[in-house]
Amino acid sequence: MDGVRIIESYEAVLRLTRQMLDAARSSRWEDLVATENERSRLIDDIGKIDIGTALDARLREEKRDLIGAIMQHDAEIRILTQDWMRELRVVISSLSAQQKLQHTYGEPGLSN
Repeated sequence: MDGVRIIESYEAVLRLTRQMLDAARSSRWEDLVATENERSRLIDDIGKIDIGTALDARLREEKRDLIGAIMQHDAEIRILTQDWMRELRVVISSLSAQQKLQHTYGEPGLSN
């Protein structure tokens, strides 16, 4: 694959990463996961061909800038998903405690 196509592939990864960031900012977690799966496939494809392709200085700099932008977006996505995971753990913990109480004391409103 020539250098221009590799750059185009990294640009596609950046577009998908931006979509993931938008989904995370909007708490659209299913969209985030679906887009991340698509992006992972593209990254795997790039990894197979990028190693053997020589880039001139301009394309190397462009690639570096694209990877930097991808990494910045990934960092923000990670922060947003960590917050979501904390909230999810609280909900799960609360549900678990509620189930334990119901198991220990029976269903509310039922006499034992």
